Amino acid sequence: MERPREGWNHEVGRTLIGRRQFAVALAGLAAGAAFSRGRYAWAEGPPLRVAVSLDTLAGANVNDARAAYRVWGQEIASTLALRHAEMLNQVFIPSAELIQMIRAGKVDCFALTALEYSRITDLVDPNCALIEDYALNGMDYLVLVQNDSPHRSLEDLRGKNLLMLHHRDTSLLRIWLDIELARCGAPGLDDFFGASAMRDRVNEVILPVFFGRTQAAAITRRAFAMAAELNPQIGRELRPVAASPRVIPDGFWFRKGCNPQDQRVFEQSMLRLDSIPAGRQVMALYQSTGFQQRPCSIMNGTLAMIRQYKSLHGRGAGADGSSGAR
Repeated sequence: MERPREGWNHEVGRTLIGRRQFAVALAGLAAGAAFSRGRYAWAEGPPLRVAVSLDTLAGANVNDARAAYRVWGQEIASTLALRHAEMLNQVFIPSAELIQMIRAGKVDCFALTALEYSRITDLVDPNCALIEDYALNGMDYLVLVQNDSPHRSLEDLRGKNLLMLHHRDTSLLRIWLDIELARCGAPGLDDFFGASAMRDRVNEVILPVFFGRTQAAAITRRAFAMAAELNPQIGRELRPVAASPRVIPDGFWFRKGCNPQDQRVFEQSMLRLDSIPAGRQVMALYQSTGFQQRPCSIMNGTLAMIRQYKSLHGRGAGADGSSGAR
């Protein structure tokens, strides 16, 4: 098979959706749920208030995301009556602000990263988490090197350069790496590697390792598998030196005390997105076939990793995996 060219980026770059596409996709999913009424009757009283954490955008332009929401909302509202669920005006809300709003009872349904969810578990309905279907069994992270590299373990990469994928699916990547480095007696990620950086595209993470311009890449197994499927040489010439436990990086949750009828209707709307044309478009962009409902116990393994990280770095660890308090 022909070796990928240095400038090659169009196929691997599409193995995961870009930031703008993701903004459109997430906005569409939220709008589809907030506007979807279907054959169900909403309860009387205040509407179900819906918001999405800005952290789930993983670096996407928030103005683009809000504009995308307006487009999707208008499209869906033209065919489905909005009645008893409303997206908050900001739509995408900064993490600390959204956590405060949840604690104050000002939002009822929220999309959060797992890190944010770990901060408000006491306020969440334990019986319902809405998780993307591809993440139901968890996602794991890999650290990749060239196949002929002398490096055989994570510890062998001390002083080397690392590129990491910046994506909503990798919201726990730095936390896992810090835990692994601590386990082998190494300092934190920023001190262990010679240089580390995050990139928004899969090809910007994988190809520098493939071509020998950097020593290691950290990425989801799913993204690596998709890249290798598009170009098998990537799968042959890169290999993992470390793999994480399986985690669930994000989801939708409900505040305790929501009107149960409204919550039930919203849940069913999320599960029926494929019945809405705009919803099908969104899921195609999202590389997803939809959401599944599970009890919040599905997050137990993920929460255990976050607790382990916090025990290493103290309770001041930020929701983004940094050492500073938010």
